[in-house]
Amino acid sequence: MSYRPLEYSHIQHPTLIKILLHSDMLLHDLNNIFELSFESTSSGGAGNFSIAVVLLCVVDGLAVYLYPTTQVDNQEKRFKKLIREKLYWGPTKKGWVEQGLAAKQFYLEMRNPLVHELGADITTSARIARHSEPRIGKWGSIPEGFRDIKQIQSMDKWNDDWPILAISKDERGREFVKFSGAAMYWAVKKMIIELINDKFIVEHAITCLDEQSSHLCLRKPGWVTRVRRKLCRFKIENL
Repeated sequence: MSYRPLEYSHIQHPTLIKILLHSDMLLHDLNNIFELSFESTSSGGAGNFSIAVVLLCVVDGLAVYLYPTTQVDNQEKRFKKLIREKLYWGPTKKGWVEQGLAAKQFYLEMRNPLVHELGADITTSARIARHSEPRIGKWGSIPEGFRDIKQIQSMDKWNDDWPILAISKDERGREFVKFSGAAMYWAVKKMIIELINDKFIVEHAITCLDEQSSHLCLRKPGWVTRVRRKLCRFKIENL
């Protein structure tokens, strides 16, 4: 198999090591799914939903432990902040859904329904007006000649003609948002590499993990939460 493992030997904190190990395992699993040549049918079989669920769960975990961490004390806000600020994103003029809207789509239209409701077609507040439900594809707009995960992983720069999330039309002309699994795979892996090689982000994450273990960053009601959060921020800002 062609998987290129993450390199995180410079990370010493045991919790971060565990999180990165699990992220690497999940990405390796997805690599093998991409290498399978099964065709997608109306009853599944190509691994599309599995790809989306795993990638969005990796993002969810990174948001808790690496960036922005539990200093952002709301799961949805953490998830969307990571997407908006750290995930590679292309321009709307190339067909990419605006990044803030995309973060909302990922969380409310994909992550939540797939994780909690088996993808039931329930219209959410994130659904774009007059759109049908989002659709998940393995390759999206990536041309046939480039649909090779080994080739995708070797790319240093993404081709912005291949959006992660784009608006498409069905056979009746109704618009919907389409998710490209391969594009998201490349972007998530790139994001992890950049996060773990950012000294400030790693030190920030370690500080908050250590503060949690000493009960200073644990979420508490009322003024205690606000005071402790300020203490954490002060320490991080003065590293």
